[in-house]
Amino acid sequence: MTVRPLRVGFAGLAHSHPYTDAVNALAEGAEMIAVYDADPGAAAGFAERFGGRAVATGAELLAQRPDVVIATPRPAETVPFLRELASADARMPVFVNKVVAATEAQFAAWERALVDVCAPVGTASVLRFAPALQRLARDLDGAEVLGIRVHVQHDNTGFQRGDRAWQDDPSCGGGTVVTVGVHAWEMIDVLLPGAMLGEASGWTRCSSGSLTRSEDAAGVNGVVRPAIGGLTVPVQATITGVPGPDRYAVEVLTSAGVRELELDVDQANEHLGFAGLVRALLADAPAGRVPMPWVQSRVVVANTIRAAAAARIGCA
Repeated sequence: MTVRPLRVGFAGLAHSHPYTDAVNALAEGAEMIAVYDADPGAAAGFAERFGGRAVATGAELLAQRPDVVIATPRPAETVPFLRELASADARMPVFVNKVVAATEAQFAAWERALVDVCAPVGTASVLRFAPALQRLARDLDGAEVLGIRVHVQHDNTGFQRGDRAWQDDPSCGGGTVVTVGVHAWEMIDVLLPGAMLGEASGWTRCSSGSLTRSEDAAGVNGVVRPAIGGLTVPVQATITGVPGPDRYAVEVLTSAGVRELELDVDQANEHLGFAGLVRALLADAPAGRVPMPWVQSRVVVANTIRAAAAARIGCA
């Protein structure tokens, strides 16, 4: 029996991730059927490169009846997209690339709009699917975590230019402490699933002559409470957007000793989780599921926004 390929639709091309997602989906045998973006030229270029057709609206994309949708809208576009999902009574899985909300107001609006959506909706940083991070989480099973320190680094220069400048705007895309910082809280959540950030303090810094509208570096010190109970766990996150290569590193202090991990950024597609995300998405889609549904992913978004506020208040 011939199994037809999964039909994938793309809603939004706000940053680079959907381009990588499309490459990986095609490699897994999926079919691109349609793409929508507020910039018709970007949608047309994407369709020419990866297949499918460029459509004029999100509603028109949903009318193509994809099996799964990969959405990469700007935060200001997420709520309108959810309303289109609700009005179309769509039920196909939808995965939204980071970030779905960068401020408390955006977060509240996202959750209000999500109430009317029938489709399963999930979101996550790709780092959740990094094989080495997943192995570390399995290795920690049964050990008491006493503290976590994480450092995430991604050069923010690209966030300051042209059609990606929204990412460097704290009121729109969240700036460095959100756009880069979400990876820190995703890594912590992989190691301590569902742990909510409580009391926290922090700082931000801009380098001399920096053109950023947000920050070049930030730090957050706080405690998280594991979802399954137990004592709170101290966490320390350093978030940087200075020039240079990416770095995603974590140190975990446990009852069995200290464990350290630095992800390999030279083979980013496999080692940072891009390929793993798409494989998980395509594996779940036929059953009407999505990796990291909102009931699970909510805590990471909430922690990211809360941590950003703590860091910026600390520098007021």
